[in-house]
Amino acid sequence: MMRHGARLLFVLTVASLLTWTSTTGAAPAPPVSPLDGTITAVDAASLTVSGRSSEVVRVAVTADTRIIRRQQVGLEDIKPNELVGVTAKREPDGSLTAVSINIFPPEFKGRVRESQFLMETGNVMTNATVFQNVRRVDGRTLYLKLPDGTAVITVPRTTDIFRLTQLTLGDLRTGMRVVVRGSSGPDGSLVAASVTVEAPPR
Repeated sequence: MMRHGARLLFVLTVASLLTWTSTTGAAPAPPVSPLDGTITAVDAASLTVSGRSSEVVRVAVTADTRIIRRQQVGLEDIKPNELVGVTAKREPDGSLTAVSINIFPPEFKGRVRESQFLMETGNVMTNATVFQNVRRVDGRTLYLKLPDGTAVITVPRTTDIFRLTQLTLGDLRTGMRVVVRGSSGPDGSLVAASVTVEAPPR
């Protein structure tokens, strides 16, 4: 089970990697703190979430809202040619060790910047296409293809690996655990930029 802070960090990290543009053309409203809770109701244009502090919040869902299911999986679930985002720490010898891995859905192709860059935390983010996934007794290594080269990353057994699946509002049900990121609407409701559904581990 992931910690509350880790769930919110995941939402903010994935949101910062995507380059979706709004279909409305309106200037975005200032963001509010992510909402972590359980869905208690769903209708044609919104959902109601009961937060961790027992607050009940109506969340407006628009055509621009990204709805993602996140499920914990194993290293063997990463397949060749899939797009992944790997957060890794740089070891003293210069090698990279994975801290967490997100397997992006096919719809994210062209929406995620495929590159390697330094994060504010000091970790290295690598968004790339897998070209080889090797597991063996003496180690676990992920080989990634970048536009300007390759990256070789060691994956410890303690690394969190998640498969992301794109959903629609119609896929949401009461009782689902979600993290909602968005901004405040004119009527005071929360307008969702993204909804992340926490699925049980595979």
